Amino acid sequence: MKQDLIYTHTYKQTLHMTTGLKSHLEILSKDRQTLSDLLYNVSQNNPFLEYTPSQDIQQYLETGISNKPSLKDELYLQLHTSTKKYNEPIANYIIESLDSHGFFDQDIHTVLSDLKCTKAQFEETLSFIQTFEPIGVAAKNSIDSLMIQLKTKGYTVAYTILKNYSKELEEKDFYTISESLDIPYETVFDELAHMQECNPFPCSEYDTESTTNLALPEFTIEIDEDQLKIIPKEMGNLSLHCEEVKLSKEAKKYLNEAKFYIDSINRRNKTILLLANILITHQKNYFLFQDDLKECTLKEIAEESGYSISTVSRTLSDKYYEFNDHMYPVKDLFISKTHKGSSKDSIQKAIQLLIEVENPENPLQDEEIVEELKNMELYASRRTISKYRKELNIPNSKQRKKARLY
Repeated sequence: MKQDLIYTHTYKQTLHMTTGLKSHLEILSKDRQTLSDLLYNVSQNNPFLEYTPSQDIQQYLETGISNKPSLKDELYLQLHTSTKKYNEPIANYIIESLDSHGFFDQDIHTVLSDLKCTKAQFEETLSFIQTFEPIGVAAKNSIDSLMIQLKTKGYTVAYTILKNYSKELEEKDFYTISESLDIPYETVFDELAHMQECNPFPCSEYDTESTTNLALPEFTIEIDEDQLKIIPKEMGNLSLHCEEVKLSKEAKKYLNEAKFYIDSINRRNKTILLLANILITHQKNYFLFQDDLKECTLKEIAEESGYSISTVSRTLSDKYYEFNDHMYPVKDLFISKTHKGSSKDSIQKAIQLLIEVENPENPLQDEEIVEELKNMELYASRRTISKYRKELNIPNSKQRKKARLY
């Protein structure tokens, strides 16, 4: 049945992070395929819970594909459930800037300029993120990652050796290390064993790249007589089977677990549809008339829905929708502005247009694109142009010129 979703909410929610709420939030953050895997596994071991996946999920399960967990999702989950105070813009910047190994190796001057913060504020937040699992994430490189792990595990001697005796380690001059630190020669090898316990690439078990080809949409957007309709995608049939008999203590645990999952799935689905309705309403002209996406931020959706910004982010992160038989990330409907007020969508479309009509023998450099955009009353820094160009998979000017020569 098609659903027209019209909600009016004026209440505000205050969240107290109890253990139960943390569990509900974890369910809220999971995408359909991950959640389906979880429900399937739980139902195999819980006698009170019966789960039959929907048709599209069933097809996915039958493929036997298992994705690595998303590093960003894992970090944001730890961030949003932390009881420690932190600077959210700086924390988000660090997580979004991690490379494919989960390392943070940005130029400090560029970082401070982008964030408009002090070095102390940035380093405090970076140190906070580096306490997250996997330990060693957000390090500068593999060596820095090992040192973070050694320090966390309390291997202070091994940490000192790795930090101060890299030349001796490279030359296997263990005698000098022993003499300098005044420790037995054999102890050096014990400390080397501690180093080997650590992983120089601790994020290797996580997916650090965004992929959409295996994702399952949460809802479909359809146009019916100039009206947008949001049609939810079903998880499948999740039901509780419990006879009226006296249950043992162990059986009651399974029963409570089954009730928890049914309640959490219902909450999750309602929250996603509520936020999707608000977001799609903001961007309705994009779907109806192919207009540019309007400026729309997490803060706006949070204020309109009554949820916190972190809940909106957690709910819609790594979620997808279907439109005209194609699948898109929900996050792409959020459009921020540059510090001078130009929307990301407008700038990206302008970049594409400028590069399409540029002189192939003298392609536009990023600095020149900045100036061309000014003539179009669009404003962005050279760094922003470089970032958007990479998001659009457009090579730099030298690469474009070289490609056109062949």
